[in-house]
Amino acid sequence: MKDYVALLTRGNVVRILLADLCVTLGPGWMAAIYIFFFTTSRGFSVKDANALLAIYILTGFVGAPATAWLANKISKHRALMVTTSLYSIGLITLMAVPQGSFMWGAIPMAFEGAFAAGFGVMIRALTADIGDEIRLEGGKEQIGLLYALTNATTKIAGAGSIFLTFNVLAAIGYSAKEEAHNTPAQIHGLELAYLIGPIFFVMVGGACFIGYKLDSKRHAEIRTELEARDALYDEAPILEGLTGEADTVYVGQDRKPTVTR
Repeated sequence: MKDYVALLTRGNVVRILLADLCVTLGPGWMAAIYIFFFTTSRGFSVKDANALLAIYILTGFVGAPATAWLANKISKHRALMVTTSLYSIGLITLMAVPQGSFMWGAIPMAFEGAFAAGFGVMIRALTADIGDEIRLEGGKEQIGLLYALTNATTKIAGAGSIFLTFNVLAAIGYSAKEEAHNTPAQIHGLELAYLIGPIFFVMVGGACFIGYKLDSKRHAEIRTELEARDALYDEAPILEGLTGEADTVYVGQDRKPTVTR
């Protein structure tokens, strides 16, 4: 528990956890009321709405490597900020899709799926970078604990999205029952809920990295220092064996040498 508490006092760890929570909660919010929005507001059949969702999912196979490519060009945190911004803009364009037009609906859904797929890729990559930073500064490997924390925030967001969205629908008076008749005001409330919730959370997730210092240049420096330190530890037994002055025993996963004379 001390290790977890120590991690939670680090600014970059708090950034990544809040960002992970938000970029998971945003699409999760959208997914929870997706079918209501596309059938009630945008006039799609359930069959067509599901087909659009399939497009959203499939384009993620293109979006994930595309986001990784972008991260190599502008740094990981900036790539995440770009994808969160474009995802939010894409959500707004859904309101311009003609009622029941599958062709026009497929375009923003394809882009949305591509951008959303980049969220998880960047969060995991940024987590690994922060793990390297922690190992350099503290001499201790804690990447497993970091991933455990991000997995926890992902699960919390998944459960929270359902809890929040259905309470919001209840507050605006929208009925999700199959035979329910909702007024134009209630449908408008559904539209606002569908757009505002995901946009808010996703944009907060991207904003977590405003002022972030662990960019690609700094991470490259950290990796160089770690490799130099690891190489020094690797060479220590050979040098000491030649001099006959000490025997070195490595203890634990951090590979710190304990010298016995």
